[in-house]
Amino acid sequence: MIKWPNDAVLSGKKICGILTEMSTEEECVRYVITGIGINVNVSCFPEEIAEKATSLKEELGENVKRSPVIAAVADAFEEYYDIYLKTCDMSGLKEAYNRWLVNLNRQVTVLDPRGQYRGRALGIDHQGSLLVQKEDGGVETVISGEVSVRGIYGYV
Repeated sequence: MIKWPNDAVLSGKKICGILTEMSTEEECVRYVITGIGINVNVSCFPEEIAEKATSLKEELGENVKRSPVIAAVADAFEEYYDIYLKTCDMSGLKEAYNRWLVNLNRQVTVLDPRGQYRGRALGIDHQGSLLVQKEDGGVETVISGEVSVRGIYGYV
């Protein structure tokens, strides 16, 4: 499952984190660098994250060879990137993304610099922003760079 905006979740715990860095110039993207960290053969996590993190080894009960994991991630990345390139937005991926979105239709707390609020995650839009229906019925568009969304790990 996906925990918007940048975590992969397995058995209710984080198994993967994704970070991106982007450089822009006027109205042009110069480059995007993506970093993906996958917990593969971790068997002991620090106490502060032990309840929130897992690994492939913990889930499967055995060590996992990393090269097939890397190959599978690279293949999937290429497949999804090709879909993205057709529209240069998330419209071609939105349905699949929302299907795997663990936050979907769940209560979330948005930690926004303008003020924290609660709402229900409605899924992503064509730009990849999270749509959150606030308690008053209004819908906010949450951009990943400006807020943190909490909800799935029990620390709403």
